[in-house]
Amino acid sequence: MKTCHVCGCEVDDRELICPDCGATVVKHSGTLSIKSVEDTKKKLNPMGMTVSTGSGLTDILRNESEFDNVDVDDDYFGGSIPIGLSKTVIEDDGKKKNDTGKVLVKVFKILLVLAALYGLYFVVTNYFLNRDIVDSYDEAIEIYIEAINDNDVDKMVKIIPSYLNDQSAPAEAILADMQNVKITRYDVLEVTDLTDDEKVELQDKIKLATTKTANFKEAVTVRVRFYGTTINHSGQEIQKNGEVELIFIKFKDNWLLDTESYKSPDIR
Repeated sequence: MKTCHVCGCEVDDRELICPDCGATVVKHSGTLSIKSVEDTKKKLNPMGMTVSTGSGLTDILRNESEFDNVDVDDDYFGGSIPIGLSKTVIEDDGKKKNDTGKVLVKVFKILLVLAALYGLYFVVTNYFLNRDIVDSYDEAIEIYIEAINDNDVDKMVKIIPSYLNDQSAPAEAILADMQNVKITRYDVLEVTDLTDDEKVELQDKIKLATTKTANFKEAVTVRVRFYGTTINHSGQEIQKNGEVELIFIKFKDNWLLDTESYKSPDIR
């Protein structure tokens, strides 16, 4: 019998490896070579990993050929093998977090694109495709006269409220009533701001007639005298003039004609 120099366990003469600690047992003047022990340790544990004895791995490390069949992950690091964490696991976890971050970035970019598209739509529809802004009721009167003199529905539509379902219908009605009239000039005789009660009453009338809510902060009644010519039944052109009261409202930054209050000037 031989004695293991490392752990003192008795080893059969035919055994080359200590069954208790796994050290190589070499007969050398009755003692074991320390160098052989270290070489054996390096050979059986080439990665230099910490191995906890009593963990069930001692039996595996007892025999070199058996150890070669053990699947040891080169990516293990730190601590002992039983509780070691694989780099692959850590990398997978990091990849999942990275993928989640990428998804959030994509969602954020999509939201930015949608916001930009909405902003573009708002600008185009409100500033480029919208009809010309009528800045004052004086300008609205000028457009009113031009539309009558040119018998132009499109010009009259510029001052017809957009909340009407068919803007061309009231425009055509006004022009039909004034088709034989040419206005040469006009005088604004009086301008009166509508009171708050009158505004509310007018808004109620509009909602009743159109089912639309026309919120406006400014509204005026303009009394105007028109001067012009008209054609009588004999085909003769005669000079005429007449007065009319028109209500203009400021709706969405446009001064528009309240067609419900329209009355044709008596210059026919």
